[in-house]
Amino acid sequence: MRASLNRLSQWVDKLSRYVVIAFMGLAFLATIYQVFSRYALQSSFFANVLPKANLAALNFPWMEEAIRYLFIWIVFLGIGVVYKSKGHAQVEIVTNFFPSRWQRGCSLAVEVLNSAFFGVLLVKGIEMAKITNGQLSPSLHLNMSAMYASIMLCSAVCLIHSFASLMGAVHLHRKERLGEAVGEGGKEEPAMAEKIG
Repeated sequence: MRASLNRLSQWVDKLSRYVVIAFMGLAFLATIYQVFSRYALQSSFFANVLPKANLAALNFPWMEEAIRYLFIWIVFLGIGVVYKSKGHAQVEIVTNFFPSRWQRGCSLAVEVLNSAFFGVLLVKGIEMAKITNGQLSPSLHLNMSAMYASIMLCSAVCLIHSFASLMGAVHLHRKERLGEAVGEGGKEEPAMAEKIG
């Protein structure tokens, strides 16, 4: 179970990275084109060079909205990518003074709280998608529930990563307790036996 959840977490993370890169590329190209069409094609230079051409038709007003929605998806998918790599800001000044066992307990408690938060966010994201279903965006006429689906997907991705991290921490805790029990039972611990032998 733990290994399959880890594989799922790795696969979801890799897919999220590819989608974020693709969306960033599309947003970048669309932004460059928007700047070019607005400031270059509408300039007096192009008006003099191509006086009969209707260059205003090459300025697509829907592209600005598409860029905005791409960035929404980039941000929410990026949350999962950063969460997987533990890159979000953390306040560790207090926990660094704790013994290592307490530090592991704190990180486990934080992971449980994160899982609860992502669960609530998933439920609320589903509710928001239901409320906005049928509402259309002004330029692209997209169903707005597709934008709020980014909250649901972000929550689901983060839940997968959080569960994988929780199961890994519990497994490590069990291994450490088993090692302590063996050490207290009078037998040599494997690491100590290797040093002696």
